[in-house]
Amino acid sequence: MPVGGRMVGKFGHGSASSQGRSHPGINEEIIWVSIGMGVTIAILITIALCYIMREKCKKRHEYYITA
Repeated sequence: MPVGGRMVGKFGHGSASSQGRSHPGINEEIIWVSIGMGVTIAILITIALCYIMREKCKKRHEYYITA
């Protein structure tokens, strides 16, 4: 009994090789969606960091005005 391996069918054919070639458009779509999600996450992180830095600079500026 294989541990952590891929289970093969009665005839010894792996299912991953036949499914990978039958739908190439799905794989390409998954890649583009992944790239899009990565770019979206990077933009959101950048916006959050800019907001944090703006708040820190604003507080520092207010400190110099009141002091």
